[in-house]
Amino acid sequence: MSSTVPGVIAWPLITFMAIIVVARYRWFNNNLYGRYLNNTLALALLAQLLHEHLVQDTLSMAPADAQQLYGAVTGFVATEFIGFTLLWTGLSPAETRRRHRYYRLTALFLCAAYLICGTGARALGEPLEVAGGWDRVAAWTFGMTMLLVLAVHLVWRSVLELRTVTQRRERLIAISTLLLGAMLALTCVQEVGLQIADQLGWTNTADYRLRFHRSNNFYTAFGICLISAVPCLMKLLGGLGLDRISRNWRKLQPLRQSMRTAVPECAFDLDIDDHRHLKTTLQLHHTVVEIRDAILQLRPYCREMPRHHLVGFLGKANTVPAREHDAAIEALHLAQAVRAKAAGAAPQPREIALIGASRATTLEEEVTELLKLAKWWPAAYATSGHITVSGPDTMKVSPSV
Repeated sequence: MSSTVPGVIAWPLITFMAIIVVARYRWFNNNLYGRYLNNTLALALLAQLLHEHLVQDTLSMAPADAQQLYGAVTGFVATEFIGFTLLWTGLSPAETRRRHRYYRLTALFLCAAYLICGTGARALGEPLEVAGGWDRVAAWTFGMTMLLVLAVHLVWRSVLELRTVTQRRERLIAISTLLLGAMLALTCVQEVGLQIADQLGWTNTADYRLRFHRSNNFYTAFGICLISAVPCLMKLLGGLGLDRISRNWRKLQPLRQSMRTAVPECAFDLDIDDHRHLKTTLQLHHTVVEIRDAILQLRPYCREMPRHHLVGFLGKANTVPAREHDAAIEALHLAQAVRAKAAGAAPQPREIALIGASRATTLEEEVTELLKLAKWWPAAYATSGHITVSGPDTMKVSPSV
């Protein structure tokens, strides 16, 4: 049985799959999770190659022989992914490897039984979908067994996870895995059931199943590979400095440099190569600490500001959205404090903090707050050069950012 996916579509996708497999072995093969998943993808790629006309012709392989080799390899695909699911139980790596050996031995036995039972079909050059004896039913049963075992693992682990997880993201993952396992189990039972029904003469589904298998198997394997490509894409983006941490780090640099200039004593350097595109969480944290420390040092230089200056900055000059008013006002107060310190103003400790008030409890929350502040920093600094802080018409603002 050969794939019905046109070569002009199949080979670019197979090439993409091969690139992903090589990339994952290169970058994500340092633990059992990565190794089991990489083995799964590599075997899935091998199975798809056995489905292609060009490979079959090159190896002088009959379609019936290729189909059964494909089925045998698919059993090992499921076996390797079972190793991946075993790690979800919290077993140690050594215990996981020990248990997985039994699954691999079972897969070898089932593979041998599958090929033995398929001998008659291979001799006649017929696909196993065509009813021709109970040996073909047995072959289908042996071929589906490891897939069914995998489905049971997925369902069982998902049910256990749903009893304990509380976070929405974890529940969605568990539900998705449960649905995947249920669909896989249903498919396995359906395949064997239809083969039995055809053998008994109750149905005639061979043509339908042949058409389905010749294309669906390919796109299923490609979909799994596509999902597994996400870490590779994230690593590539990280290498180019396009990941979220690196982007946030770059967005904060103008504000950080301004704070370093205004409060040089708050600046300190880490023993890290800052010229690399990829930035680490430590570098982002370093930037946050510098900015926060400088803002605290500038707080005594902050003064209340004439109301019309605040209204003008938020309104006609910049059209600041209402949800960003607090961040924009804090940026303007911060800019005014920087200019006051540079002009030699005397610090005056205040009871109400016009800058530096934060409710953040995590690094992510800190970064979110400072990104809002950094967005309006250039406009605020430019505007602050035209503002005076004396006058009766003032407005007290305590930012909630």
